[in-house]
Amino acid sequence: MTLVITSCTARKRKPIAVGLDMASIADGALPAVALAWSARLGQSKERHPASDIYGGRGFQEAAGVARALDARLLIVSAGLGLIAADTAIPAYGCTVLVDAADSVRARVQSGFSLAAWWGELRERSPFAQPLAKPVEGSNGLILLALSDAYLEMLSPEIAALPADALARVRIFTRAPKSRIAPDLLPLVMPYDDRLDGPDSSIRGTRSDFASRALAHFTGLQLAGSATDDAALVAAAIHKWRMPIKVKRVRHDDAALLALMHDHWDAAKGSSSRLLRVFRDDIGVACEQSRFAALARQVREERS
Repeated sequence: MTLVITSCTARKRKPIAVGLDMASIADGALPAVALAWSARLGQSKERHPASDIYGGRGFQEAAGVARALDARLLIVSAGLGLIAADTAIPAYGCTVLVDAADSVRARVQSGFSLAAWWGELRERSPFAQPLAKPVEGSNGLILLALSDAYLEMLSPEIAALPADALARVRIFTRAPKSRIAPDLLPLVMPYDDRLDGPDSSIRGTRSDFASRALAHFTGLQLAGSATDDAALVAAAIHKWRMPIKVKRVRHDDAALLALMHDHWDAAKGSSSRLLRVFRDDIGVACEQSRFAALARQVREERS
């Protein structure tokens, strides 16, 4: 059994009210915040299929790969821990991104680290399972499509896997090499910004980069070891050109919201498509987390 493990942003595909929000948790030391959050998770009554909570392109790409490979799909969640994609979960608001309203970083008074938060979630969340558990029941590749922060969270668990399991790991990420644990670097497949260049057929956003790289990888004729597979990826993309850098116009939130409403229907209500419209068609700059927050506001206003 192959494992597909992806990090996802909660982008509800249906109009589901968020029942749990990290912004409602009192400030405190990291263990106290984790305890309060996990207690709230345990008390939650309303549950939804994970596919209704994670609606972004990154999740859809990973889910498509899992279906094509008949693989087990798991999700790395900053609010729940490592969960199976068929788990019924509460609608929640929790992220480890800096400056987000529902960021756990804003609740922890001191001593926050991604690894420490992940360790607390693994031990306390009623939904979480250790990475070793699904790995023990697998014998195929372990494909991890993870953003920077999520790879940092999961790195200690990945590195702790037995040698035979570690040999089956392939990592897809846009994280700079300086942020990746040295012992995991040989497992990272060498995708870069060429994935968004003019020769790529799977251009997208930073948030779905890892899953798009995963999708491209699983279309290759894989060679065997991580070293061999990395060489295969390098050969497949070596003639691809880097994207052309475009200078984009910046706007305040009011102007961005107006533009989002104007182009919402053309993007078919998809925030990832809308971001591509902003960046590629109308030349508007907007940082990813800010864009996501404004897009959620527009979606709620139009629902």
